[in-house]
Amino acid sequence: MTKHEFAEFLEKNKNIEWQDDVDHQQICFRNVYLDWYRNDEQRCTAVKYWKIDDMTSEELLIEINRGLMVEGITRITGYFTKITSWNPGKRGELMDRKRFSVAKA
Repeated sequence: MTKHEFAEFLEKNKNIEWQDDVDHQQICFRNVYLDWYRNDEQRCTAVKYWKIDDMTSEELLIEINRGLMVEGITRITGYFTKITSWNPGKRGELMDRKRFSVAKA
């Protein structure tokens, strides 16, 4: 990825914060839309300079979000649905639900 491509990547992905770590020759990235980053300002995904040089913008985005962008799917009233398609009220209901397990007799 060239410097120009990197600048375009940051322009396209406004939710990605970054900080240059010259001492360790890496850049630290945070996707502020993800709770893992939003709830802890010390967390970041560090990517070495040399690795960024060999990546495409799509690969860099996958690296930043790796294992963190998980699609929630639930089964309500007999069918499966993505939680991201729900309105804020329905998502709030999901968060308020109490979860418990029932022991088999």
